[in-house]
Amino acid sequence: MNLTKEQSDRLGKYFINADPFLWGVLRAKNKKGRLTELKQMGFLYIYSEGSNPIYSKINRDLLVELGITGILEKIVIPGIEKSFKPETLRYFRDCWEQGQTPDLNYLVKYELYHKRNFFTVTSPEVFDNLSHELPIAGYKDPAFIFVQIETQHNFVERWTVFAGLWFEEIEPLIN
Repeated sequence: MNLTKEQSDRLGKYFINADPFLWGVLRAKNKKGRLTELKQMGFLYIYSEGSNPIYSKINRDLLVELGITGILEKIVIPGIEKSFKPETLRYFRDCWEQGQTPDLNYLVKYELYHKRNFFTVTSPEVFDNLSHELPIAGYKDPAFIFVQIETQHNFVERWTVFAGLWFEEIEPLIN
């Protein structure tokens, strides 16, 4: 992958300012798990077991160790290719090009998103008894890497910043 200095600088800025960390391409959903996952991939051995660096330090250290090209080639692109079939990425690209979001039923059908049932809690006593059973919404399903989904009413709201980076910057470098 050959990046121009301008592309490298732009992608580096998006990387260090990304939310979620590493654009959500890692399987682990908390910092400890993400560090473990990165170490299993062969990166960030500078951190001892039990260390708890802040995300901005992890980002800086990844940039020093791999550079933005290495981050894309060794973490981001393999993570996307592992999570999404080529036909899904083509469908997403078609939607992107047409200025529309992917259909929620498509995401559900291909197990990229699982609908969650929410309910209103009316009293503190009920909440205290049920709080451990409330569903967790967020970057739990692969679809959240590319789209923001309004989980309470189950509809696709908009594309994520990463979707724009993927379709306009990263994917063209792969092909």
